[in-house]
Amino acid sequence: MARARRAVPKNTIFHITIRGNNKRSLFRRDNEYRYFLKLLIRYKKKWKFLLYHYCLMKNHVHLLIKSTKSTNISKLMQGLELAYGHYMKKRHSCIGHMWQDRFKSKIVDTDEYLLMSGLYIENNPARASIVKRAADYRWSSARLYVLGEKNVLIDIDPKYLEMGDNDRERRENYLELLMSRIDE
Repeated sequence: MARARRAVPKNTIFHITIRGNNKRSLFRRDNEYRYFLKLLIRYKKKWKFLLYHYCLMKNHVHLLIKSTKSTNISKLMQGLELAYGHYMKKRHSCIGHMWQDRFKSKIVDTDEYLLMSGLYIENNPARASIVKRAADYRWSSARLYVLGEKNVLIDIDPKYLEMGDNDRERRENYLELLMSRIDE
């Protein structure tokens, strides 16, 4: 029996998670992380979504996306998963399912939840003891928000813009909040 289609409202913010099947590594080398980010850029142009936060972990990915009237989240994720899965299977001569189930998505329906979701996503590597500070992890948006590092993928989180009167103040306030939420 076919699966039921998801009802996906437009102009909505989603916390999306995709995982490797059986905890399989999705990324083995730096160039694989880079390829996934290139795919995100390609699909961002195609589906016109806003990307506020992301984190690419070894066996799963977090994205905080705002859909627009041009965005089809289901088609976006289907394309992203198929393209990356094909790349990895060809590269490593793998067979079988790359992804665990369908992508998971939670609607982010309040301003507080928007900010907390971004902090949760970016703190993943610190919580997993991969790095001491979230900004030390290369494969997340934390480096933009904490260090001011340029990132063409990211659309600045509107809640971040409210965290100070200038970039330095916002980065300091964001870092303080990020560090206080490391265990949550």
